[in-house]
Formats: sequence, structure tokens, C-alpha cells
Amino acid sequence: MRGLGVRTRVTLLPWRGVRAFASQAPVERRVVYRGGPYMRKPWFYVAGSCFIIAGFNFGFFIRDYLMWPLLPSEEEEVKLAPAGFRYSLAGGTVLIASMCGAYFWYAPSRMVTRVTVYPATQMLGLRTAAPPPSRFLPASWRQRPYFQRAGALSEEDARERLVPLASVFRLQGSAVGSELHEWSEIARAKKPVPPAVQARLREFHAATTKLDQQDTLMLRVGDARLAFQMHASPLRETLLKEPPRGMRRAWQDLTKGRTDWSSTPGYTPTPTEHAAHTQRMSAGRPDIEPWFLDRANFDQLFPLDATRYKRKA
Repeated sequence: MRGLGVRTRVTLLPWRGVRAFASQAPVERRVVYRGGPYMRKPWFYVAGSCFIIAGFNFGFFIRDYLMWPLLPSEEEEVKLAPAGFRYSLAGGTVLIASMCGAYFWYAPSRMVTRVTVYPATQMLGLRTAAPPPSRFLPASWRQRPYFQRAGALSEEDARERLVPLASVFRLQGSAVGSELHEWSEIARAKKPVPPAVQARLREFHAATTKLDQQDTLMLRVGDARLAFQMHASPLRETLLKEPPRGMRRAWQDLTKGRTDWSSTPGYTPTPTEHAAHTQRMSAGRPDIEPWFLDRANFDQLFPLDATRYKRKA
């Protein structure tokens, strides 16, 4: 067993059509999460480009103008560093900057914006903010096991990966924990917190670690080495039932990724999902808040990975 807990198809009555009823398959698919990247895609590409451009600029400067010694004394004569040293240092600078830039370009393809469960086949669809770079490879290459460690690309959507449900685990973070963490920040700011939430907070702080108290949630998908990331924290205004206002919300609207409300042909949303979509679209502001069909059941659907997540005794 690779995950904490027993990964069986238990009956979860409040969450019909997901895992408990997989054998009965009452629905073809069910969306259990919708969200957006923690930063809008253009900002990722701008940041990556800045790293690469700056790396080349510094590299050319080092190649042509690096003097030695760097901190000369009055008696020492400053001169150009040896050519081999200048070219090696310049190449290393360009390489490191290019790797940082490539990370920002690659990151959106690891940020989950929609999670769909296919009960009949026990498959999971993970839609990301951007398609993986492997889409540019020939079809024969994409079929190789190395490029399918995190699942095969869907034929209907190049941004969706299809992977067996049993091979997806949480590395860290919690859907419930991210919500309670936001409530904890509200309580710390001396704002009113409902008594029922206060009781949940006491249990939460006593039973969880800091790895559960985060804005994001990390998933291990198949045999992929790099984790997939999900934005999980609700907006403070939503919890307090206050209208969004202030510079903080304006900054979030500018930088945060939009919630993915995309659909596929033939998909029928649940009444809860439809109501949330209608309410958010009628608000007149960009929707940047993640949506869960049920946070508690989401955590049960993806147990913690015992091989990577270990609590301190």
C-alpha cells in the first residue's frame, strides 16, 4: 500500500457518482474540483522570459568584461580574467537562468484547473492550465512510457491527462486544511468566527501539521517525478460573506488565474456546481476562487502518500 488509509471503493453517500458508485456507474463523469493557477499564465511566461533575457545579458557581460581580481588592492593591477574562466562562468550563468526561465514556462502545465472522475473506468482526468510540452513531439514519441508517466493525454482535450484513480495521491496539503487555515487567519485578525468553525479550528490545530495549512495542494500523479499543484484556499470575503473590495482584492484580480469552468460535450453538472457557476458569473468580477464539490470527500478521494509524507511523532 503506497498511501495512508485503505484505498477501497467505500460508500460516500453525500458524494454520489464519484468513488462509492463506481461499480454502478450512474454517471459518465463527475467534476469534483475547478480552480485556476496561482498566477495568470501570461505572468509565468513574462517571468520566464525575463530570467532568460537577464541570463544572456549577464552572460555576455561576464564573457567580455569580467575583471580579475574582483576586489583589488591599491597595489594590484586589474585585468581581464582568463578567457577560459570568463567563458565558463558566462555559460553557467546562461544555463542557470535558462533553467529558471524554463521552469516558469513549464509550470502552467503542472497546475491543475479541473479534476474529473470517470466512475465507470476508475480513471481520473486532470486538466491543467496549459498543455504539456510533449504535445510538440511526434505521436510515436508521445506514446512512449517516459512521456506517459503522468497519464496519457485525452483525445478530446490536449490539456487533460487521463490517469488511473488508484495512482493519484496527495503529497501535502488538504482541501479542508486550506479552508480552515484561512479561517485561522481570520481569527488571528480579530474578526468574528462562527462558534462551529471555532470548534473545528481547535480540532484542526491539534491534529494537523503545517504541511496541511497551505494555500495549495500537491498531488503525486502516476510515476511522474514532479508533483501537480492545485490552488485550494477560498477567498476571505466568501467566508465572511463580505463584498470584495480594497487593494488586496484588486491585486488578486490582476495576478490570480481564473477558475476553469470549461465543460465537455454531454457533461451535466450537479445542481451544486451549476448554482456556484451561475452565482460567480453573475458577480461581475473575475472568478479566482477554487470550487470543490465536497472538500472533506476530496481529501478522502486522494489519501496521503505514505512514502513521501511523514508526520513527526
